[in-house]
Amino acid sequence: MLLMTSKAAMLAEVLNRSAKALAAYAAGELLAAEPKAAEGFGADPHAGWSSVLRGRLEELAAAASFEQPAVFAGQMSWTRAVLLARGIRFDVIRQAFEQLGRVLAEELPEQVQPLALDYFERGIQALDQPGDDVTTSLLANTSDGRLAAAYLLAVLEGSRSKAGRIVLDAAARGHDVRRLYLDVLLPAQAEVGRMWAAGEINVAEEHFASDTTKAVMAQLRQLAPAAPENGRTFLAAAVMGNFHDVGVHAVADFFEMAGWRTIQLGANVPIEDLIQAVEFFRADLLGLSVSLSTQLPALRETVRALRRSPLGARLKIIIGGRALAENAALARQVGADAFALDPQQAVEIGTRLVEEDCSRAAESN
Repeated sequence: MLLMTSKAAMLAEVLNRSAKALAAYAAGELLAAEPKAAEGFGADPHAGWSSVLRGRLEELAAAASFEQPAVFAGQMSWTRAVLLARGIRFDVIRQAFEQLGRVLAEELPEQVQPLALDYFERGIQALDQPGDDVTTSLLANTSDGRLAAAYLLAVLEGSRSKAGRIVLDAAARGHDVRRLYLDVLLPAQAEVGRMWAAGEINVAEEHFASDTTKAVMAQLRQLAPAAPENGRTFLAAAVMGNFHDVGVHAVADFFEMAGWRTIQLGANVPIEDLIQAVEFFRADLLGLSVSLSTQLPALRETVRALRRSPLGARLKIIIGGRALAENAALARQVGADAFALDPQQAVEIGTRLVEEDCSRAAESN
């Protein structure tokens, strides 16, 4: 096991160091062998394919660092769905990754090559399986689905005020505030992410949508009934490298609605700054968000540093985000206490963790 762990760590290091060059090499070989691979990538297909292949190598590195080949296979399945949604032919997708595999076989050091190719072969197998679907998940046959669709349409039209009125008017008609988060705003935001991945909207539109949703949340939060303060403190942050913080805002709002003092630190929080915030605010519970599998090593580094800090032994840590949605066990592997799928579950699990800790402390005294 020690030998495998050493090789996995070496593989992750080699891939992180060489991903850009390996991806560019494979992209060049692909386009030279198959001119049709240029279709769908605009004016600079080499840059487009280099970006796609580099992303997969960085995901392979993350999977290796956790010795979790299934994580990489899942990302390959998602990539297949996204590229198909963008109009890239499947035979070209497969050819691209076969070319990348040949480059890995040629260029990687012999100490790590067998492990890399084993992981990569599992990813190739995932390409051949019907997997992720990147069609819309908004359901027009439910009232909440129609409300989410109307909200999203207003956002995509560029009307922040109209989008806000749609949600706030629903709250005024008696819709539960928490359900509006869970069934309207967050599904609409997930649809924004899907549309960006599928190439249906650009980065500017995604940023506008995210900013609008955070603004609407800030107004909606004020309409929720105030729970009595419980004397506990919750900190919420996205790990370094994670620039997506809509979910972090939502989770922080749910804890505040539940009576917690809530400190929302936002996106891409440096480890040392996070430790200082935990100590300064005397946090009882910390929520960390991780959106992409490539952020898993940063998550592990963050949790390890927190555990070494003065309050680390008693601090409860809960993880959320899409990167762990199908790999919840990794939360414990990195040293956290639990994973939560959504803001409501985060409050329930986080409250239980802190209450159990308080009960044990009382019994020991």
